[in-house]
Amino acid sequence: MKDKILFQETQKFDQWWLWIIVLGLLLIPVSFFNWSESFVDQWTIDKIITSVLVVGILVLFLTSKMTTTITDEKIRVSFFPFLKREFFWDGLQQAQIVDYGFVGGWGIRIWTSYGTIYNVRGSKGIHIKTADKQYVIGTQKEEELRLKIAHLLK
Repeated sequence: MKDKILFQETQKFDQWWLWIIVLGLLLIPVSFFNWSESFVDQWTIDKIITSVLVVGILVLFLTSKMTTTITDEKIRVSFFPFLKREFFWDGLQQAQIVDYGFVGGWGIRIWTSYGTIYNVRGSKGIHIKTADKQYVIGTQKEEELRLKIAHLLK
């Protein structure tokens, strides 16, 4: 029998200012070329490597997303394409909604005072402690999260 989903949220890197930066990176490979000369003759290994890196960063931002799913049994976080984790409620020592503040950026932040933080933006999330580690899973729907899992918080 499939566990009933109490809360689900998918977040993407869709901040307008972030996309200006990422799209600005595309100007780097474009600026390499002299448009009055043959395009093929201008390719060098450094231009190829830089172009591949810039396009890779763009593809990474386009495809990255964090999905949080919470049921009565577990918390599942998928930060595509990096990780999938599951935390079972019966294995948690503590779980609470917190405002963790700015932790030096977004994505996967390790070695913070809250342990490992998975976030896409903002500063609110569910802070969970296992026997040996702690994590925060960021949310943009703090109140909905709080209301739908209040009976599970420890």
